[in-house]
Amino acid sequence: MENQLGLQKVRFIYNPKSGIIKSSTLIRRIIEKFCETAPFSYDFVVTEYRGHAHKLAKDCIEKKYDAVTAIGGDGTVNEVASALVHSDVALSVIPMGSGNGFARGLNIPMSIRRATKLLLNGTIKKVDAGRIEDRYYFVVAGVGFDALIGKLFDDSSLRGPLPYFTIGLKEFLYYRPEVFILKFNNRQVIAPALLVAIANTKQWGNGAIIAPYASVDDGLLDVCILHRINLLYGLYHLPKLFTGKIDKIRKYERYQARELEIIRESPGPFHSDGEPGYASKRIKLSVEKQALRVIVPS
Repeated sequence: MENQLGLQKVRFIYNPKSGIIKSSTLIRRIIEKFCETAPFSYDFVVTEYRGHAHKLAKDCIEKKYDAVTAIGGDGTVNEVASALVHSDVALSVIPMGSGNGFARGLNIPMSIRRATKLLLNGTIKKVDAGRIEDRYYFVVAGVGFDALIGKLFDDSSLRGPLPYFTIGLKEFLYYRPEVFILKFNNRQVIAPALLVAIANTKQWGNGAIIAPYASVDDGLLDVCILHRINLLYGLYHLPKLFTGKIDKIRKYERYQARELEIIRESPGPFHSDGEPGYASKRIKLSVEKQALRVIVPS
C-alpha cells in the first residue's frame, strides 16, 4: 500500500458505546483486515469509561505515535482531539456516532473502510480548537435548548437521530427560553433566545447546519443566535436547517468572534460537541487557531 502520509505508528481507539453498532469484534476485524498490508504498525484499544479515550490518546504523544484514530461519535472525537491539541500527533476519524458533526464538517467519509483508507491517501489539515470554560471543543458548543437536549440525550440509552429529534420535539413544548447577554468585539448583544450556538464547523451533525458560513481554520467562532420561536414557526422553517439556509429566517442572527462571554439568568447546562456540562451564570469562550492536525481527504 502506498503511504502518502508516511505514518509509522498508529493507535485505533474505539468507543463501543457510540452509535448503533456495538460490536468491538466486528470493528476490530475490519481494522485488522485493512492493516494486514498497511505500511505502519498499529494497536487497537477499546474504551472502558468516559475520559478513557483522552487518556489513551495522551499516552500516544509520549510514545511518539504518528496518528490516533478515534472510532466513535463527536464525544469520542472530542476526547481524543483534546488530548492531541498543540502536538505533532495527527487525529484521524472513523465516524460511528449519532451525529458525526466533526467528520461531516471535514468531509470525512461515513464508510468505515473509506475513512480508514485516509490513513494512506489523506492529507493533514490544521483546524481550530474552541474552548468553553475549561473544555476544548471542535464542532459546536452551546447554551439554551440544544444544551438541554444534549443532556437528556446523553442520559438516554437510545442512540441515533430519531431518538434525538423525538426528545427535542417533546421538550420544545415545555421549554422556557432564557435571556442571554453576549459580550464580544467590544460590543454587547442582549438576546431572548431559544439557543446560542458557538460553532467551529458548519453543523451539529446529521446534516443539521446551524452555521452555514463557519470555517474550521479561520481562527474565528461563529456565534449563532436562534431567537424565541413557536412550534409552527419552527416546523415551517425546519427544512432550512438541513439546506444550509437557516440564516435566511429573521429569527436568526450570526456574529464572529475570537473571544466571547455569555451571561445568563442563572447557572445551568451547556454542551461542548454534544457532551453535557454545567456552569455558572457567566461562561467564557475562545478559540485557538489551527491547533489540531487532522487527517482529511486529499
